[in-house]
Amino acid sequence: MMKLNIRHDTTYTYDTPMHSGIQYLRLTPRNTPQQKIQEWHLTTPGETSQMTDGFGNLVTVMTMDKAVTEITLTAEGVVDLTGKPLTKDDSPFPPEVFLRHTPLTEADKAIKAFASQFSPNKRSLVRMMNRILEHIEFMPGVTTVTHTAAEAFQQKAGVCQDHTHVFISCCRHIGVPVRYVSGYIHTFSEHHLATHAWAEAWLGRNWHTFDVVNLLNVAESHIKLATGLDYRDAAPVRGIRSGGGMESLRTRAWVTMAGESQ
Repeated sequence: MMKLNIRHDTTYTYDTPMHSGIQYLRLTPRNTPQQKIQEWHLTTPGETSQMTDGFGNLVTVMTMDKAVTEITLTAEGVVDLTGKPLTKDDSPFPPEVFLRHTPLTEADKAIKAFASQFSPNKRSLVRMMNRILEHIEFMPGVTTVTHTAAEAFQQKAGVCQDHTHVFISCCRHIGVPVRYVSGYIHTFSEHHLATHAWAEAWLGRNWHTFDVVNLLNVAESHIKLATGLDYRDAAPVRGIRSGGGMESLRTRAWVTMAGESQ
């Protein structure tokens, strides 16, 4: 059992007032056999309501109807990680749904040729995960959330979301159902942000973790927020707005063990 404290601040700044907007916040983790939520608070400047999306993710819908030039969202809480392995879950869909490609995960010729070297079993997928990290250097700032798996694979650089999209693209090409996971990770590395993305592949009768950036196939220090076919389904914050002009985003997250300083 590992007890983790999480704080995640997201601030949007606009160069002209934003008149109204709606944000879909997947910033609340669920209780699962792997994680027990001891406390969780979401602080927002707008009116909120709760829903569950088609993937079973908890979604806070925030609406703003006053003119502002900055909004800050803060998620914080305490989560116990149990160390239990992944199994089946209460997903509303059968695993085969996660064979479907999306615009972000479509496999081009290069990815298809690369993926075809591997087999749909855990040992081979671990090898593929290692090869993806060798091919795509972890390099913040060279991609955005709109970059596709094919683009990241071609430019050989990106961040966890790009590594995850490439892994997903490869798995689906060789017939392995796989889903995108957003969340947090406790790490002692200064280079990796506490906000994170990884994949879960369906092999046999269970889901299995594949964290490409950290070369982990066990979610030993991961807190899951949301799952989906790709980043767009599981993004911590997505929305639309009226006004606001140019937008800048600052995000910072801290994940610390109980008794560890931030």
